[in-house]
Amino acid sequence: MSWLGKILTFLVLIASVAWMALTLNVYVTRTNWKARADAAEKALKESEANRRAELSTSATEVARMANLLSAERSRTADLDKALAEQKASGSKSDEEFRKLTNNYAVLQQSVQLLVAQQKATLSELEDTRGRNTLLENNRVQLVRDAEAANRERLRAENEAKLARAISDENVARAALLQAQLSELRQPGGGGGAATVLRSIDKVPAPLPENVRGTVTSDLAGSFVEISIGLDAGVTPGARLDVFRETNGGRYLGTLVVTKSAYPKNAVAEFRPASQVPVSQLKPEELPRKGDQVGIVGGSRNR
Repeated sequence: MSWLGKILTFLVLIASVAWMALTLNVYVTRTNWKARADAAEKALKESEANRRAELSTSATEVARMANLLSAERSRTADLDKALAEQKASGSKSDEEFRKLTNNYAVLQQSVQLLVAQQKATLSELEDTRGRNTLLENNRVQLVRDAEAANRERLRAENEAKLARAISDENVARAALLQAQLSELRQPGGGGGAATVLRSIDKVPAPLPENVRGTVTSDLAGSFVEISIGLDAGVTPGARLDVFRETNGGRYLGTLVVTKSAYPKNAVAEFRPASQVPVSQLKPEELPRKGDQVGIVGGSRNR
């Protein structure tokens, strides 16, 4: 084959390939157009259906809105009527409010008057309370003064009683000494002197071991009154211990019963345990009302 035949064959081959490519492209294009046309037709049908549905919905909504508009117009008419009634009622309420305001002003004046009266009453009440407090304090002070006076009266009565007992004791002693002096002045007074000495040195009867009493008066001079006497076996000349049980206990000294011994009480002379004069003792070393009286460590009638 000549070169021309080869060239023509090659050109025919190329033309065939180009024709095939063109044919394939046309087929593909036609197929794509068909698919697009079908999709567009389908979309158009769906759009038309949607349009018709929306048109139906819009018509329904327009009808509903028309009904709502009619209802709103009716309600607006009712509201206008109610508004007119409210305006009339408001005018009436304004009139009533003005009346209430005037009444409130009058009531406020009455309240201010009542507040002033209350303040005056409270002030008077405070004054009354102050007077009552002062009177109560005065009453309490008077009660205290009365109690103090009563205690002072009792103390004075006890001291007077003790002084009378001491006076009686001194009178008895003076009479006894006068009798002894008269006896000594008689002829043959030696025997009388012996009798007098025996009477002076006479030992009192022993005291019961369980005898116990208290001091019933503060010290007057060197004498005190005790709560036990002849009924408890306490006779003139008996010796008793006096001690204080408070503050750890303390022995104060001895009490010697004088001639003033009675059934329920007696007068005794205080003799300190420290063997110093009574005038030199401290207040806490002196017997006082409430101290205990008894026998410590056996009989003191020696």
